[in-house]
Amino acid sequence: MGKERPGDDTDPSHTRDHLANERTYLAWLRTSANVMALGLAVAKFVEGSRIRSLAAGALLMAVGATGLAYSAVRYRNAAADIRHERLRAAGRTGGPLAAGAVLTVALAAALLLLW
Repeated sequence: MGKERPGDDTDPSHTRDHLANERTYLAWLRTSANVMALGLAVAKFVEGSRIRSLAAGALLMAVGATGLAYSAVRYRNAAADIRHERLRAAGRTGGPLAAGAVLTVALAAALLLLW
């Protein structure tokens, strides 16, 4: 049996870190998919102005798709950081904060469109 080396993915601490990274990625995917599903539901089922409900639905679907892309980039960067034993994730809160702000603004805009 080979000796475990730092950065080796068989190291139990790296395994835990990779699994935590994957759980975070899946949470981002679930949230993005839910936002996209909400956009589809708004576009399809909201009564009233058809143009405005389509615009609100398209906005939410675009935000959800952007969340999917962002989550993939974030997952890959975190996986590389784990493999190379770089501890940068704790200081990177700007992306998630911006994503939360974009989602909040998109939901508010969708509500205003439907008002």
